[in-house]
Amino acid sequence: MIIKKSDVLKASSKSSFSTYDSMLVKGVAIILLMFHHCIMATGVKGYDINYFPFTSSHYPILICDTFKLCVGMFVFITGYGLYKSICNIEFNSRSVFNWTGTRLVKALSGFWVVYVLVFITTYLVDRLPYRVYVSAPTKMDGSWLYAILDFLGVAHIFETPMLVGTWWYMSALVVMIVFFPLIFKISERFGYVVMGLMIILLPRVANIGFPGTKNIFSFALAYVLGMAFAKYNLFEKQMNINPFKKYKVIWDILLFFVYIILFGLIVYITQRLGRKYLWEFNYCIAPVIVILFCNRYFRRIPILNYALMYIGSHSLNIFLIHTFIRWVYLKDFIYSFKYAILIPFVLLAITLAISIFVELLKRLVGYDKLVSKLIKRIF
Repeated sequence: MIIKKSDVLKASSKSSFSTYDSMLVKGVAIILLMFHHCIMATGVKGYDINYFPFTSSHYPILICDTFKLCVGMFVFITGYGLYKSICNIEFNSRSVFNWTGTRLVKALSGFWVVYVLVFITTYLVDRLPYRVYVSAPTKMDGSWLYAILDFLGVAHIFETPMLVGTWWYMSALVVMIVFFPLIFKISERFGYVVMGLMIILLPRVANIGFPGTKNIFSFALAYVLGMAFAKYNLFEKQMNINPFKKYKVIWDILLFFVYIILFGLIVYITQRLGRKYLWEFNYCIAPVIVILFCNRYFRRIPILNYALMYIGSHSLNIFLIHTFIRWVYLKDFIYSFKYAILIPFVLLAITLAISIFVELLKRLVGYDKLVSKLIKRIF
């Protein structure tokens, strides 16, 4: 999606949550993802890292560990966008089937082109796909069938090999789209408060416990919150609230510190009591606080809002590619930049450059037009 500065200015002047605002949030989320993956205990192990302005690695790693909330931000945006989309159709079996198929193809089409490029590149470099799908599997015999499941975004669902572990989110995305009509109907019927309480209580009543960091259910509350924000226009409402009437700046300053304090409390509580008991705080509530903060403050800062939206427009490609750069092939190069504050931005710059090339290639071959024709023909 090409971002024009005029469109950014129009979006920043509105109180509603636009497509450009969602891209800004994705831009923030993908930056948090860079820090989360680069400055984690397992990532920095064996490297001499400078944690300036901190004197040790304790707090930087602790802070970056909380940035797992970026997944909740993406899930929230997905729930919000799907709700806005499904409200445009007549709700019957045929239209729901066509809507679901269309959303799946649109969501996976960006993944497919990156998958093919990564598959070809890594096979030529060191035959990685062969090792992953054919020679390495231990639970069952290796097979190129695993490549098909990975390509379709369902490898994590079937617990089959993936070219890279971070692609588990593609399976989560498939689940979110396929089950959205059902969740939509239940939530509309019984209310979003009831749905939220069910999500919170179910794993505890059933004694399932923490679903895990790569389980979509851990982020399900963020998904339903996104739907609720879309249904009740909560972005627009909260932007229009001002108890100080003419003195809007006082309310802006007060909310600024409220968001910071609430976020700090969530980090403190989850670290003290353990995220495995209160995972919704860090994975679902904290993401909403960050999104509200970004939507209120970052969208109003010229240049920064444009930069974040631009990065957000490339967020899928960056997410799909970054682990190959950070962990598989150029790990020593990435960590050679030494400074913890710099390393994530180096990784971001490299993956953004690759993403720009991918998007240019897609335009040259008319990939998006081909996908649109495919959708119209099938659905």
